[in-house]
Amino acid sequence: MKANKKIRKNISRSTDGKTSVLEFDFMHSLDLGLKFILVIVAVSLFSLALIFVHDLVTQSSYFGLKTINVSGTNTLDRAEVLSQAEIAEGDNVLGINLNTVRLKLIAHPWIRDAAVSRQIPSTLSITVVEEQAVAKAVVDDELEILLDIQGQPFKRYDPGLDIRASSLPAIFGLTLESMDPGYGFSGKLHDAVVAVLALKGIDRIDKITADRDVGIKIATRIFDGRDAVGNTPITLKLGFDGFQAKLNNVEQIIDYMETSVAQKRLSCIDMFNIRSVTVTLEDKDIMPGTIKGGA
Repeated sequence: MKANKKIRKNISRSTDGKTSVLEFDFMHSLDLGLKFILVIVAVSLFSLALIFVHDLVTQSSYFGLKTINVSGTNTLDRAEVLSQAEIAEGDNVLGINLNTVRLKLIAHPWIRDAAVSRQIPSTLSITVVEEQAVAKAVVDDELEILLDIQGQPFKRYDPGLDIRASSLPAIFGLTLESMDPGYGFSGKLHDAVVAVLALKGIDRIDKITADRDVGIKIATRIFDGRDAVGNTPITLKLGFDGFQAKLNNVEQIIDYMETSVAQKRLSCIDMFNIRSVTVTLEDKDIMPGTIKGGA
């Protein structure tokens, strides 16, 4: 039985004395491993060099901010913009993340949009687009909110800080609604208010009242100084539309008053129906030929 036993070859060494297959595979694997380690070391050294260069550049006084240009401000001043951006002269211009600065700026309630750019080696330019407040909406007889040119709220009115907004028209009668992404105004009444806010002379309107039944009523000083008006705001009931045409008719009524009704002053003009206008005088008299109504 021993004679029939198959003799196994020693595969660790070839019959001709040359290097075995196993020894060849081991050396090849060792060579690949060393190359891989060298690549890792080279990449690590290159990364460290980049970090060193980055730190050297971003900490170099050569790239320190010497000039910061700020434009587009009206309500805000330069100091407020720089404070919001959290940058100052001396900061490294290459170490500033421009997108981060922009996001900080537009987080300010008075800044609608902003652009930030740098000019190597030491200049940063900031351009802001401010919100344009056109009115103050009074909600629940207490909360006052500043409205933008679309008639939408963008911040709570602060009398101590928003000094320039103190003379804006006060709007009553609108209801805040839940909207994406927050709260706002919508509907027929809101559209009518926005149309009034687009009229010329809006800065001489003291109060806008929105009523779901009778539409828009304003207290205005647009016609101050005219003999038929004096210096007291008059009330105009304008309904839901045709506001500019109705204001033009007010001009005609005032002209008529000054030429035909001496020593009389207007208190209220109801123009809900432009074909049937009611005029109430300061002494509560109703103009002849009009439908009795009054303020």
